[in-house]
Amino acid sequence: MSPRRARRGVDRRDARVDMLRGLALVSMFVAHCAPDDGPFRLAALTEFATAPLFALLIGISAMLADRGNAGLTVAFVRAGVRAAVLVALGLWIEPWGAQVDVVLVYLALPTLLAPLLVRLPDTVLLGIATMSWAAAPALLSWGRTRSTEALVAGDDVGHRLWDVVVAGPHYRLTTLLVFTCLGIVLWRWTRAVPAWSAGLAGLVALAGAALLMAAKTSGRLAFEPYDGSHLEIVLEALLVGGFALAWFAVVPERFCLPALAAAGSMTLSVYVLQIAYLAWYVRELHPGERDDAWGNVGVLCVGALVLPMAWRSLVSREPWSRGPLEGATAAVTRGIR
Repeated sequence: MSPRRARRGVDRRDARVDMLRGLALVSMFVAHCAPDDGPFRLAALTEFATAPLFALLIGISAMLADRGNAGLTVAFVRAGVRAAVLVALGLWIEPWGAQVDVVLVYLALPTLLAPLLVRLPDTVLLGIATMSWAAAPALLSWGRTRSTEALVAGDDVGHRLWDVVVAGPHYRLTTLLVFTCLGIVLWRWTRAVPAWSAGLAGLVALAGAALLMAAKTSGRLAFEPYDGSHLEIVLEALLVGGFALAWFAVVPERFCLPALAAAGSMTLSVYVLQIAYLAWYVRELHPGERDDAWGNVGVLCVGALVLPMAWRSLVSREPWSRGPLEGATAAVTRGIR
């Protein structure tokens, strides 16, 4: 399937993508703050699903952003602005004291590479994803050695770069790239096949993820969230890929839950507010305690659904209605032609 054919039907904003991004926010809140695995151990799945789902959405969003076909240079410069915003915000909020490994810096590289990836055919993207998956454990081991050497040598920049690319404790480009490529391929596929085919494929993938989790729970397979193992990445691909396929197959294109879509279109602002709240919770409200509480999950979910709608009711002018950070970023990127 060619990239040109895949662009068919993406000439307007797809609320389903915003809503899926809103669900990724909810998954993130649960992963950050749930004190236990919850009913049917569903909360445990968010540790596997959240970062991969955001990376997958980077690929889908890049396909949507590319509908104007502005050219690779312009697309790269715009992506560079978005990546720079992610890095700047990530470095700004990391010292606030929240008990969270801030993902923004790690997502900057997939964001920067996305304009090139959307111009590649599916076979190349699947090849990149497969090679990243196959090499991930070895690169993680090798990269952590290099990262430690840089830290011992006092090279803080080198240490951070090694972490972001291959050696991070929770996130790294080598695994996030798998899901960005997967997001592009899945989006193209959902635009080219009947909904029932995508839905069936999604259910099969989710069934595979359930079998892997059952084998893990029973002790027959050993892998953990963020461990960079082959099994972990396979589970995450089945989980987020299957859910995305089922989501786009089942949810009609014109269907929209305004609060969820608003949250999804204001992800960056909501993310920063989340870090601010969690930092305040552990530093001011309950000093020295953990932020793991279902009450925090509830506060974050309600805030993510209410505050973006409140912002939109006060600010109607585009692109600022998308959110304070989203609007500023869009205002800059729109001027790049």
